[in-house]
Amino acid sequence: MKRTCIPTGLAWRGLALFAALSGVLFSLPVSARSLDGSPRLEVNRFHPAPGSGRLLIVNLADVGDSPELVSQLVLHYADLPLVYTLGDRVRGRLVKDRLTADLSLAFSLWNRVQLSLALPMTLHQAGDTISYPDLVTREPRTLLGASGGGVEDLRLGLKGRLWSHERFALGALAEVVTPTGNVASYLGSGSVTGSAQLIGHAVFERVTVALNLGWRWATAEQRLLNVGSGHGLLYGAGMEVRVGRYADVPFSVLGEVYGLASPQYVGTVSSPAEAMLAGKARVRDWSFFLGAGTGLNDGFGVPRVRVMAGLSYTWQYRPPPWRPPDDLRVPVPVLPYEQAITVKEEDVRLRLWEPVFFAFGQDGIDPVSFQLLDEVARFIGEHPELGPIRVEGHTDDVGSEEYNQDLSQRRARIVLEYLEKQGVSAERLSHVGYGKRCPVLANTSEEGRATNRRVDFVLINRERRHPGPGECPERTQSKAP
Repeated sequence: MKRTCIPTGLAWRGLALFAALSGVLFSLPVSARSLDGSPRLEVNRFHPAPGSGRLLIVNLADVGDSPELVSQLVLHYADLPLVYTLGDRVRGRLVKDRLTADLSLAFSLWNRVQLSLALPMTLHQAGDTISYPDLVTREPRTLLGASGGGVEDLRLGLKGRLWSHERFALGALAEVVTPTGNVASYLGSGSVTGSAQLIGHAVFERVTVALNLGWRWATAEQRLLNVGSGHGLLYGAGMEVRVGRYADVPFSVLGEVYGLASPQYVGTVSSPAEAMLAGKARVRDWSFFLGAGTGLNDGFGVPRVRVMAGLSYTWQYRPPPWRPPDDLRVPVPVLPYEQAITVKEEDVRLRLWEPVFFAFGQDGIDPVSFQLLDEVARFIGEHPELGPIRVEGHTDDVGSEEYNQDLSQRRARIVLEYLEKQGVSAERLSHVGYGKRCPVLANTSEEGRATNRRVDFVLINRERRHPGPGECPERTQSKAP
């Protein structure tokens, strides 16, 4: 990974512009009803989190590897998100179904801050016009059902990583929602709203868990019959489990629960809650999502069934991989491949003539290293006397501790799996990721960082001291007896 400096003045100007825009939006005069008297209520409760530091709806306390730009498109269909009931019986379907496209952009800088913009757009919706008696006068009233589509409320976000330590991280998110949607079609709240949340997550071997907790406020109350929306407690919790790989593509499954708890109104109708189960796959710079969910109560905007599909693309500055100068490489004689000396044992490690290369910021092995790893597998197979071997993954210091810990663990595992596919016995191999904790050289130059981005093959039986949890392996080792 390579650190690229962002012009400080430009970054601060961007933050100042965001803060100024937020202040202007909150100062806009608003009312609880539109000019034609129709109630205002934002029915859409499904808002995928922008950027790469997220599960689906639930955020992670991570902003990606700066500088990073993530574009995302999520399509979701909701069945019966808003109905009119009398007793236990449905008397009208104000919004029968709705198809929405959620577009977002997120830009991260300094490995600590992410700016985001999200714009949901309803592509289709339909609903029934209903008549009901006024609760006071008993005179008949009419409420128009949803029709057509359009732009919903624009969402601006600012997320920061506050603290991280190996597997755990804490962050915060502030969001401003501007009234750009058509209130007559249930596409917006008609007022400026905002929220602030604390974000926590933990990363283990194959499991990531996250918790979001915060407060939502509104500059005006939104009402529709007995439904009210204004201030409330925002919450979200989720878990992602990496289940395996197929054709070098990692797959994971995730589950989430999220909602809004309103203390102003009695009953669950004003406190919607949903659950979602989804699968995720990552192919180089692309991530793909597919999932379904349902409402957990009778809250507004909660559908009977919700299905979604989405994809995101992550752009990062990618410097060309650093390769050691010719005078630092072990000379390779011009001989047939099976006679070339590319691997040899040295102290407690195997010494390779060049590093194992990976795709930038990912765990996919660069095809240029396939021949080298084939030779490593052949060498290990021909020397059973070397005993068990530990595959170690290491990174440089660019990025958060949890990001590098996870990346080094995945890279070590993918190398181990490659060696197994080439015939090395699984009983002889183990793997561990050390993240950025164990540099060989100072991370003050590109050459130093490139040296620290490495995969080591350790001969366990020759170690003088086996490293304990959290300890780095010793670099100076005794010679083999």
